[in-house]
Amino acid sequence: MKRSGGTAGRPMGHLSIEALEAHTRASEGDHTELTLVLAELGYRKTKRALELKDLVARLHRAALSKDSGAQ
Repeated sequence: MKRSGGTAGRPMGHLSIEALEAHTRASEGDHTELTLVLAELGYRKTKRALELKDLVARLHRAALSKDSGAQ
């Protein structure tokens, strides 16, 4: 079965690693945006992408604990 293709499953697939890094800095406390970045980084295997993935995972956990602590 042929799938539709495109970038529907990767809304950040068109972004460079530099753009993902900038988006991460701008979205540090937003777990929804960090989830999107984390999902995109799952497709990338360069050293730089893996390092960013580690950072985003830590920021994501912190944002989630901040949100759950505020409720």
